Amino acid sequence: MPSRLKLRSKLLLALLLTGALMQGTVPLTNERVRRLGDMLRCKCGCQASITGCNMINCHFADPVRMELLRLIDAGASDDNIFASIQATYGKDIMQKPPSDGAFYLMGWWMPFAVLAGGLGLLYLVLQSYRKRRPLTSAGTDVVPEASPDLAKYQSRIDKDLSDLE
Repeated sequence: MPSRLKLRSKLLLALLLTGALMQGTVPLTNERVRRLGDMLRCKCGCQASITGCNMINCHFADPVRMELLRLIDAGASDDNIFASIQATYGKDIMQKPPSDGAFYLMGWWMPFAVLAGGLGLLYLVLQSYRKRRPLTSAGTDVVPEASPDLAKYQSRIDKDLSDLE
């Protein structure tokens, strides 16, 4: 009898845990919630979408999913849903930043502008190095003339090396 009671309590506990875990995934059974949730960013720190967040009972994604489901059941259009969500959580909830406003446009164009500027700077630096190096008419490097100080030290180095042998 005691083992049967333990088995029943374990089954009941498993059933309750399964129900608690399933409660967070109920909105994901709706196709429109999944589609719209993929366009929204989770702010729990995972940087995934609302439907892609895999944190169990996420403190951010679960309420947003439920809000999406409530708005969809109310018959709201996609634009009205996004406007309501953005009014509540801000424009940065969108996975793809909006294309209105100078700040958001700068977010789209700035990486390309920085890349183009860096490539231009690299080109200018390489051109300046090319101009510094003197070439002979045959296209080979010019050997610099030996200065008297360099000749003195070169003879000293040659003498010290011959003493080592």
